[in-house]
Amino acid sequence: MDKAKDAQKLIQNGLDALSKNKNEKALELFIQALKIEPKNTMAWNNKGVALRKLGKIEEAINCYDTALSISPDSSQTLVNKARALKILKKFDLALFTYEDILELDPEHQEAKEERERVRSLLAKRAQIASKGENITQIEKEEKELFEERKKDLIEFLEESQISINDSVQRIKEMFTHGIKEEALDQREKITRAIVSFNDQITDRVKVVTEEFSTLNFEKECQESLIIWHSFKDKKLGELEKMN
Repeated sequence: MDKAKDAQKLIQNGLDALSKNKNEKALELFIQALKIEPKNTMAWNNKGVALRKLGKIEEAINCYDTALSISPDSSQTLVNKARALKILKKFDLALFTYEDILELDPEHQEAKEERERVRSLLAKRAQIASKGENITQIEKEEKELFEERKKDLIEFLEESQISINDSVQRIKEMFTHGIKEEALDQREKITRAIVSFNDQITDRVKVVTEEFSTLNFEKECQESLIIWHSFKDKKLGELEKMN
């Protein structure tokens, strides 16, 4: 059998598992792929992603470094490494990594945005230190505020998903029962509303992120945002099927 195809199949299955948050399964599949192709950078990179999602950040960075030793110019691997470094609060190293990405691709949007966020974060921490304030105490206070903001965001997303789901279901029922013209008109309205709501969520998360000097709200709410985006795409897909 073709080993390359076998490895690629395992990697694709691993990516599918990651998309469903089956992180242990994904990790197992990437490990299997690496047994077949030990220098497969895609497998190393995504093994790192699975480990990061499982909270094994140092191990994830080791995987990214292995991938980069094989393919130093992989922007995606560098992005993943920078994200992991931020989780470990190694902000200086994260900044250097974003600079590396921008050397490879000066227009890389995430790298440009994150570089500025990390610079701002480092400036805030330097300001705290210059005032002689206790960074540990500030981190504790911000963690408490973060939990409040995260709870508010999750509740907001859950309530919104219930409302959107009810609206989509009602429109589908109208369409099924022959009220097609009105259903299609309502479909256009709810589609625009979902897209607009998604923009509001993005803006809201960015605003809240700016409240913190020691935490990255957007990154730490990643799992909730992934669930939202999956829901949004599913509902938009259901609406689009109405013809």
